[in-house]
Amino acid sequence: MKANTVWGMLLISTVCHTSAMAQDSKSVDRNAWKKSVGRAGLSGWRVNVIAPDPNNHGPDGFNPHDWDGDGDLDVLVNYEEGGYSRLYFNPGKREVRSRWTEYIEFAQHGKCEDSGIGDLDHDGDIDYVANGGHVYFNPGTADVKDPAKWEKITLFENEARVPVISDIDGDGLNDLLVGANAWYKQPVENKHDATRWQRYELGKAKWPMTCLINDIDGDGDDDVLVQERRVQGTFYYENPGRDKVTKPWPVRMIDPTKGGMFMAPGDVNGDGRLDLVKCGKEIVIYIRTNDSGSPQYKKINVPVPTQPESVTVKAKPKGVALLEINGDAAHPEIVIIPEYEAQLWYLTLSGDGMSPSDWTNTLMDMPSPESRKKMDNAYLVDLDGDGDTDIATTEENGGWGIIWFENPAIE
Repeated sequence: MKANTVWGMLLISTVCHTSAMAQDSKSVDRNAWKKSVGRAGLSGWRVNVIAPDPNNHGPDGFNPHDWDGDGDLDVLVNYEEGGYSRLYFNPGKREVRSRWTEYIEFAQHGKCEDSGIGDLDHDGDIDYVANGGHVYFNPGTADVKDPAKWEKITLFENEARVPVISDIDGDGLNDLLVGANAWYKQPVENKHDATRWQRYELGKAKWPMTCLINDIDGDGDDDVLVQERRVQGTFYYENPGRDKVTKPWPVRMIDPTKGGMFMAPGDVNGDGRLDLVKCGKEIVIYIRTNDSGSPQYKKINVPVPTQPESVTVKAKPKGVALLEINGDAAHPEIVIIPEYEAQLWYLTLSGDGMSPSDWTNTLMDMPSPESRKKMDNAYLVDLDGDGDTDIATTEENGGWGIIWFENPAIE
């Protein structure tokens, strides 16, 4: 399971501290999830709680993987404000909709916004990275439930968002990309020795929300696509080739517009090209118009939908994923998670998608949207093992904690 072959690995969750303070200033019913959990709306979707967050520790990253080898997806989560990480073990199909009570907790590593997973010591097991600098090596299935057996190294202390595990230099060993700024080369030997991990500068990114590995220009090597929130906007680092990979990479701009949140890749209009979808004040869809070379896009801005009467804020798009919902496999829906106090929704394509009028918004109708105060990115998983795709996220300020939206698989 390497990051350079899994586009859906979105490793990055974020917090807007201004919004968090604004939400904290309001009266928050931190028990609302108890009244609404497991109830279905008219669409059939329902919200299940893996672990609530009564003390506002701020779960902020969601990493699914079958760590204990029982065939069910477990979840490793970092807590931003709590400063620790927990690996929650899936209780199995019969109990999966209840709280997951079995977990291990790693010793405090400090404030942690974002995390990622992948094999960083080339032993076939999936390791864990908390906010870039803290690497936890998986001891193997037999010892995975003993946190003392997870060997830790610290590459650096400061925060670095969206850690991504991928073979950056093409030597067959996964490296660690951090903050969309730099990468650490996996050593051939003594991999659990932090001093052996050499750092190389990639470029500059102020506040990356999404960092994805893909050969976006079709020249045979992997580039790094970045959605940055504060300064640069959307761009990619062009891979300069193996001879120059340790030097800073050329920057190719896609859209300099600031203020975007998460981004997801996928073919949204069925033409075989890789498009991009970004959350901002509106939904921004970049439909690729060329087949090879430097990517060219048609940019479409789709307004947010009208929310239920119980929602008193304007929905702010944040999390995004592509998911088939209505039975048309050639044209997946674009699922949007609002940042706070609003209903999830999805966009459905009609026509060629080249106009905002070609996209229809549909609210997903799940109970008590206003009680979920601050959600993050959208993670596509099948937690209940029923063969359809569910949507997971973390909720930081309303007490919901780690949640998943159960797909009713309505045809």
